[in-house]
Amino acid sequence: MRFWFLILLLLPMPLLAQPSINEGEPVYLEADQMGYDQKNGLVIARNNVRVTQGNSILYADRIVYFQNQNVVQADGNVRVWDPVKRETYYADQVVLREDMSAGVIEQFRIRMSDNSQFAAARATRVSETQTNLDKAVYSPCEICEGKSPFWQIKADEIEVDEEEEKIWYEDLTLEFFGLPVAYSPYFMHPTPGASRKSGLLKPTYSQSSNLGTAIKLPYYLNIAPDKDATITPFFTSEEGLVMEGEYRQRTNEGAYQVNTSFTNPHKRDDTGQQIPGRDFRGYIQARGDDKFSDHWGYGFDVARATDDTYLRRYDYGYQKSLNSELYTQGLFDRNYIRAQALAFQGLDENDDPALEPFVLPRVSGYYETDPIKGNLRAFTSGNIQVITRDEGAKTRRVSGTSGLKLPVITGGGHRFDNQVSLRTDLYSTEDHTLSGGQRYDGEDVRLVPQVSTRWRYPLMKVYEDSTMTIEPTVLAVAKPNGINPDEIVNEDNQIVEFSDSNIFDPNPMPGSDTIDEGSRVAYGMTGTWLANAGQEVAFLLGQSFSVNPDTPFPYNDEQDEHLSDYVGRFVLDYDPFSVGYRFRLNREDFSPNSQTVSSTFRYNPLMLRVDYIKLDDDQFLNDREELLLAGRLALTDEWSVNGSARRDLYTGTSTIAGFGVVYQNECFGLSTQFARSFIRDRDIEPDTSITLRVAFKNINEL
Repeated sequence: MRFWFLILLLLPMPLLAQPSINEGEPVYLEADQMGYDQKNGLVIARNNVRVTQGNSILYADRIVYFQNQNVVQADGNVRVWDPVKRETYYADQVVLREDMSAGVIEQFRIRMSDNSQFAAARATRVSETQTNLDKAVYSPCEICEGKSPFWQIKADEIEVDEEEEKIWYEDLTLEFFGLPVAYSPYFMHPTPGASRKSGLLKPTYSQSSNLGTAIKLPYYLNIAPDKDATITPFFTSEEGLVMEGEYRQRTNEGAYQVNTSFTNPHKRDDTGQQIPGRDFRGYIQARGDDKFSDHWGYGFDVARATDDTYLRRYDYGYQKSLNSELYTQGLFDRNYIRAQALAFQGLDENDDPALEPFVLPRVSGYYETDPIKGNLRAFTSGNIQVITRDEGAKTRRVSGTSGLKLPVITGGGHRFDNQVSLRTDLYSTEDHTLSGGQRYDGEDVRLVPQVSTRWRYPLMKVYEDSTMTIEPTVLAVAKPNGINPDEIVNEDNQIVEFSDSNIFDPNPMPGSDTIDEGSRVAYGMTGTWLANAGQEVAFLLGQSFSVNPDTPFPYNDEQDEHLSDYVGRFVLDYDPFSVGYRFRLNREDFSPNSQTVSSTFRYNPLMLRVDYIKLDDDQFLNDREELLLAGRLALTDEWSVNGSARRDLYTGTSTIAGFGVVYQNECFGLSTQFARSFIRDRDIEPDTSITLRVAFKNINEL
């Protein structure tokens, strides 16, 4: 026969940490047999004892409450379920005393919400937030009966501090499959699910030809809730100590981040050989953004290095240049104003620092009215730019464009985007070398009237499980010829490309100094098939006809040609394939002048990626042909292999190749990567490296 009573006292559960229960709620005790000794102040419950407070439940074979001593003792198969933390606690015997805030637990075990487990011969509850474990074991790995876990920590004493969210070990041994592999007199790591804490992060070991043996030991600093930092000593046998640092901070409306690295190695000549003396080397990158108000904000992205090869030599990337920007901007619906300062650092061997431009200020803005009549809108845009450099041309530009926009949609679904505008450019130039070799200083004015209209006719067909859209498009642009005089320096259109992204743009040039002059007509078609299941097929195909073939924009690879190459793209996203193909085909024989392929195949357990680019007779990027292959194969649930290689097919040389083996289970990760770089640049020799990373769950990153 079952008995239950309402206990009008708080009966805290014998947990590693006090469960998250409502101390104002009553406690219900339920058992097969119940007894009360009023004279001695004893409450005894036996057989299938169950104590409930809120959603927390305690089970035991017997519970005795000593009222006079304010002691609770639970015996036999004691277990507690904490629904808030989703944790279960086990013990053979529990004794709680001193207003239930302290006690002793024999043969203690706990399974945490992330399946991490503690076990101890005895657990002593010192306070509501601190528990000491004697002869204890900790492991976050799955534990099967009769088998040792993948890894575990054994310690003579473990102190669990829930308030500090830290676990302290004394005289500990790290075991793999029950075999000891490492010993330490002292160790600490955060509790499972703890908030971020200062401490060591995952170390990295590597071996390379350029740096020799290298070890990274990152240390994380939890400065405040809104900011943190990481300091990483980077020890190398060939280059000595390299120090890395990272600082991050969040604000109410933005964030800041600073990354830096520096060292003081032996000097090297251009062939990479050591010479007497030392040479400070390093870099810094700082980026961030924030707001002054709902509409106004500012930001920065600054990157500088002490020399051209530092980043590549110390494995921080293969950048060709470092670009820096400071800006402030105001955003008002479709209107904006933005002021910038720009600086550049070329890292190529042929870059001349004296020719690198410094831009201050660069101000641009755009304003568009609400509809004046019908859909007619007026707009104006402008920019101011001042460029200085130690040597070479210095320019000052003021440019403004004003005009009218009139979008029209007919009853039959035809859409016309009509625009008329007048652009005015004012230039002041110093030290500009003209095409004939003469030095030019002077001022120039340029007026560019333009009229354009773009017609689109979207056609849609809805099927049972998909939708098809076809949209023929025609763009007509009229503007004068001869609007690119030699006296105007081309600063911001050094590299331009005719492609699917700008064929239907009235102003395909990305910058302002040179203009696609003359009248032209572009025509083509776009289409999309979209299935309800998420599959997609899309395409674009187009061509342009220029009335004046003498334009600085590269519509084809030959002079005096009115018709452009065919440009287009094809996109397929149909599981397990994802393919993107962009092309520019010769207008006469359809041979490819430009091709870019990006494709991915994912079908468990295999992932493959193929990227390919080929350029023929490109006026700005020259001839190129590159191939990237990458893949990953999962051999089992834990083991996988990966590899990648990039090859310059134009020169017949490889640039980089790598191969890796990764093991990862629920509580441990091991990654081994082999890489070969074939790049040779001044003090950088072709390099072979081996990198090893080890991760333990709840101790460092997994």
